[in-house]
Amino acid sequence: MCKSEKGAERVMRSVSRFLEEELSLTVNQEKTKVVYARKEPFTFLGYEFIGDIQRIDPKKEAKFKKRVKEITRRNQTVDIQTLIKEKLNPYLRGWANYFRYGNVKTKFDDWDSWIRRRLRMVQLRSWRKVKNLHRLLRGKGWKEESLRGIRMLAWRSSKSPMVHAALDNKFFSELGLVSLVSVYDECYL
Repeated sequence: MCKSEKGAERVMRSVSRFLEEELSLTVNQEKTKVVYARKEPFTFLGYEFIGDIQRIDPKKEAKFKKRVKEITRRNQTVDIQTLIKEKLNPYLRGWANYFRYGNVKTKFDDWDSWIRRRLRMVQLRSWRKVKNLHRLLRGKGWKEESLRGIRMLAWRSSKSPMVHAALDNKFFSELGLVSLVSVYDECYL
């Protein structure tokens, strides 16, 4: 917000001095810097600013994916509704509410589908046997001969059309899964 780099550095020094002396706060000199915001990207409070675009910092994206993987790890046999309501939803809601102000709708849409695939994997792993999946598919009108060929390899099978038919998006919305895109839309609609 200054006309020159020299002026910006002078303002940074005076603001840093005020924060340290008057408010007794510590200013991290490694993170604090002067940049030309229109040309040089910078990170602030988890957002990466590039000109007029604000997106999620790649480090925060990696941390988000790591945490979702921890919550939906494949070696657990747990009731999926309990997993969604007690562990996953609070994390997703808080995270989406914080980052919904950036240019993130496409990213949120991609992550919604990735999270549903993780949950399909957890459900397949919890069922252990293919007969549970077959029972659900027969209830949705699938014929017995079309059910052959699927194995309970959790991650690989979680992308198959049969598993998508059995555990569709409606299934997860009925369980109360928070959609990142719906949290984003609440902010802008």
